[in-house]
Amino acid sequence: MKKYYILLIAVFLPLMAFNQMISLTPSDAGADDAASITFNAAEGNGDLVGAAKVYIHHGVVLDEPTGTTWSNVIGNWGQDDGVGEMTNVGTDLWEIELTPSIREYFGVDEGTDIFRISAVFRSADGSAKGTLPPGEYGWGTVISNGDNFINLNVSNFISITNPLGTDSYIDAGDSLLISANASSDVTKMTVLIDEGSGFVALDSVSSGTSISYYYKPASSINIEIKITATLNGENIEATRSHVIVVKQATVIEDLPAGIRKGINYHDGDDTKVTLVLEAPESDFGYVVGDFSNWEVADSNQMKQTTDGEFLWIELSGLESQKEYVFQYWVDGVAKIGDPYAEKVADPWNDKHIPASVYPDLPIYDKEEFQTATVFQTGQSDYAWAASEDTWERPDLDHLVIYELLVRDFVATHSYSTLMDTLSYLKRLGVDAIELMPFNEFEGNESWGYNPSYYFAPDKYYGPKDSLKKFIETAHQEGFAVIMDMVLNHAYGQNALVKLYWDDAAGKPAANNPWFNRDLPANHFGWGLDFDHESNYTKAFIDSVNKYWLEEYHIDGYRFDYTKGFTNSTSPDSYDASRIAILKRMADEIWSQDPEAYVILEHWGPSNEETELADYGMKLWSNRSYDYVPAIEGHPSNNFNNMDRTSHVQYFNSHDEQRVAYEALQNGSVSSDGTYNVKNVEVMLERKKMLAAFLYLFPGPKMIWQFDELAYDIDINFNDRVGNKPLPWGDGENDLGYYEDPNRQLVYDAYAAILALRNAITADTLAAATTNHTLSGNSRGLSYATKGGEGLVLVGNFSVEVGNIDPKFTKTGWWYNYFSGDSIDVTDVNATMTLSAGEWHIYTTTKYSDGFEGVVEVYQNPVSVNPYPFTKEDEITIRFDASKASNDGTAGLVGASEVYMISGVVTDPSGTELTKIVNDASAQMTNVSGDIWEITLTPESYYSLAVDEDIYKIGVFFRDADSINLGKGFKNSIVYLSVTSVEPLITIEPAHFTANTEITITFNANAGDRGLAEASAVYMHTGVVLSDLASPGGSDWSNVPGDWGDNSWGGMAAVTGKPGFWEITLTPKTFYQNATDDNLEDDTEIYWIAAVFRSSDGNTKGSDSPGEYDWGIIQTGGDIFIKNQPESISVSDPITSDIKKLEVYPNPASDRITIAQENVTLVTIYNITGQVVQEVRFDGTEIPRLDVSDLQSGMYFIKTIDENDNASAGRFLKSN
Repeated sequence: MKKYYILLIAVFLPLMAFNQMISLTPSDAGADDAASITFNAAEGNGDLVGAAKVYIHHGVVLDEPTGTTWSNVIGNWGQDDGVGEMTNVGTDLWEIELTPSIREYFGVDEGTDIFRISAVFRSADGSAKGTLPPGEYGWGTVISNGDNFINLNVSNFISITNPLGTDSYIDAGDSLLISANASSDVTKMTVLIDEGSGFVALDSVSSGTSISYYYKPASSINIEIKITATLNGENIEATRSHVIVVKQATVIEDLPAGIRKGINYHDGDDTKVTLVLEAPESDFGYVVGDFSNWEVADSNQMKQTTDGEFLWIELSGLESQKEYVFQYWVDGVAKIGDPYAEKVADPWNDKHIPASVYPDLPIYDKEEFQTATVFQTGQSDYAWAASEDTWERPDLDHLVIYELLVRDFVATHSYSTLMDTLSYLKRLGVDAIELMPFNEFEGNESWGYNPSYYFAPDKYYGPKDSLKKFIETAHQEGFAVIMDMVLNHAYGQNALVKLYWDDAAGKPAANNPWFNRDLPANHFGWGLDFDHESNYTKAFIDSVNKYWLEEYHIDGYRFDYTKGFTNSTSPDSYDASRIAILKRMADEIWSQDPEAYVILEHWGPSNEETELADYGMKLWSNRSYDYVPAIEGHPSNNFNNMDRTSHVQYFNSHDEQRVAYEALQNGSVSSDGTYNVKNVEVMLERKKMLAAFLYLFPGPKMIWQFDELAYDIDINFNDRVGNKPLPWGDGENDLGYYEDPNRQLVYDAYAAILALRNAITADTLAAATTNHTLSGNSRGLSYATKGGEGLVLVGNFSVEVGNIDPKFTKTGWWYNYFSGDSIDVTDVNATMTLSAGEWHIYTTTKYSDGFEGVVEVYQNPVSVNPYPFTKEDEITIRFDASKASNDGTAGLVGASEVYMISGVVTDPSGTELTKIVNDASAQMTNVSGDIWEITLTPESYYSLAVDEDIYKIGVFFRDADSINLGKGFKNSIVYLSVTSVEPLITIEPAHFTANTEITITFNANAGDRGLAEASAVYMHTGVVLSDLASPGGSDWSNVPGDWGDNSWGGMAAVTGKPGFWEITLTPKTFYQNATDDNLEDDTEIYWIAAVFRSSDGNTKGSDSPGEYDWGIIQTGGDIFIKNQPESISVSDPITSDIKKLEVYPNPASDRITIAQENVTLVTIYNITGQVVQEVRFDGTEIPRLDVSDLQSGMYFIKTIDENDNASAGRFLKSN
């Protein structure tokens, strides 16, 4: 949607509005000058706004002033390796220096003209790039694929206009045109050719701007072309190396018996190999590689079958077990590897694979030829263990799958290390491992959904035998291994894409047998779209699926986005063709392996999914929409249909925001503030409950990696598909989850839940009589098995106390699975009261003696009144020693005296306590029994300056002798959030017109503090053009940009005020879009509508619904900022030559604070200049004034300090 919007807006805004995305300094730099390139990520599509790193993938254009052919490229696409990394020189501004000169920087020979710098600005992993709509700009050109070309200053030059590439193919007796143009009239221009013995002049002109010469070689030859010229008194030249291949007539001969597509080895003869390329409509081809010194040889010209379908060749004289790197060069255009090759040679990325992961990779550095492939005769077959013959797959109907990305699961990103983690997964209790795509993909650092070669394991994870060993060992440990397979699309390095490619259009050629030229309308698109109606595609897919089942013993596939397996333009409607394509593919798989798993990420119409499931396939089912609200504490949806065996159900996969992160960002808080889902300890307990309510349903289920440790790192950390911190270890970038006892308890809970599922068996649960409670705050599962056994799960997803009918299946003794306790049930429907987040599993069979400390009911021993509070409020903190942890001491139950040890947190994202108070003033008053209180005002209690912000108060407790302690849940410090004294929203000026420049400031420390720790904040905004007392969501108008479009609404951090963000705009020019009428000078704006969000749009900052001095917050969090009535002052006592005061809150309803010290007199004036209040101070206190009796409107305020210095300011009084 974002990209679609950008295309629309390009119609209405001139391209010059974007021209500052790129600047070259100096602007007239030439090839022999030093220069710098500056990239402004806030311009253009904005996809790199807020990026932690920006890289420039860059080169030069040497052929002509308007050329777009890249040369001398610097950069490793998708690699975060420092090559091309730009320097941050301001907010979203990035720079790179090209020194000592552009020529030397790019390594361009003297005498060669450099016309342009080619550039793509990308994220660290290459998943995002900053660009502009195609067109001409002041600095250069943007072409259709988003590549940028920055013009250089070239005065006198020659352009060789033909030949343009590195090689030409001609028939015997034909000539090659050599031509060149000069930038102005020449007095002489000459064509010279070097055939190996030096340059020889072959033709010359003495006037004009062009020259042409037809060169006829006797045979294939490598030549040097030189054009010299004199123009405007300057002698210049241009040179080019070129290979001329004089083709021989193609031999027509059918394939030998037993030879198939791809690389064919010969049993008993390791000196030869037969290579077969499926290339219908192609005329000729050569095999070129290290064995031919990467030169075309007549002896390596391929034969063609009589039907024209295949090109093939038999190579001989090979060395056994030697790896040969090669390509097919077809029709003088395509240079590709073998689509069926088992190993790929990548000139950009292989050098970044450690030898410890993949030793002895072949050396291949031919970047100009791009990716190649490898053949090797005399290879030894992998010796599979005998256990493979008896391996039986787990039941797909009740599989528990563990999905993982090798790169982010183990630091070495290797199969050998992954093999060492199988015991970890075994203890967890899963029975299948799904590996994200591991056939060869573009780059090294990837999720794998950008496939290039389908028969080669990606080398970044290790050699093919290591993969086979991993699968074999996994089988021995009882795990099925599922391959995530991407057959909806491929990317540009794919050999079948490149073999039939329309370079001018930048898309597959119309005659490509395997790929659609264009993505069918209305489809989601990634990469290049396979034509699944094509018989060529069907045959290729069958080969791929058969290969991995046979060669690697995988147990089945999870197919990515099978909704795209059609050419229909109505993807959301039932599609009989798509159904037939998928059934045919599944049948072919099952003909090879009747028990193979076929799992589809389909996202298609429900009737399609039902039909496919009935046929024996499984469908993915994302239930995060039901489970995430539940863990957050506002369970609006339900757990219906979670027992389906037709769907693999989960609340997290690689694609969803991590559930634990969602809870910490968006969790609810109880009305008294004592139970906060954003508290890590609370989240961890709720995570266990959530798992129980997923895995105690029968049917296939899935766990995303490290969910069992409550992984809570944002999916967009280091870009969405970028590397994520590991939970293992204590390294600089490691999280230490595995070593954290509280995280280990989440793992233990998952393992215990899955152990119970396995002990009872999912089959038994599927056949049981059920009486579940699947919606509401408190939910439950109730099973009565055919054997008379009972299982009951109850849990409270609310943040308040709740009740539930547990629906026990019979009276008698029931056993609490986690505590080991037992209860005698006499009334199966007796109401059970559950604390917030409390949950239990009961069984009629005793499956355990309990799991000590694994599951606990969260209790907070501390409450505060009032809640919420600011640092200026008088608060009472209450401590209940009976709910406290004792941290290994005797605790404080029965203590005769209790003291509160406390401090403040001054870092919005920190937990470190400062200004700690632990003296006699910290003694608490006993209320009754084990309940104690202390009353204080944070500002004075912690000796805070008036302008000193705090974000939390941390507390724990001791006895009089400091021997015994009382702490929060699991011996934690209890943190009390402090609300900012400043308002959530301020707008300056408060009254404005469409042409007024206004500044809106958002205080992330106020309200729900949802964005208190955000690294970037965006204002999604619009205007309300009707005079409404209480506007709502349908009243928004003139919204610029779509949700998540980071090219609009970016706010700037306010210097010196952490958590404060501001944006300055003029409504008339800012609030424009392609559908609403533009604002006019006299357009009345009544409200500004806003939602303040994180860069990914997953987190918002707001406050409780209601009216505020500055406007209204509606249910759901939408904010409406009121355009205040205009006030006209007839006597403004404030002059510009005195110091400006900061007054807050502003607007104010009852009292104000003046941020100034040493004040002796405060005077308040109304808009007529009359004094309405005057208060004297002794100079030792911060001035606070009661303004509750003042009428609403604008007031002026002036202070005098003890040195008779005057300061002044304004504030708005509201009701």
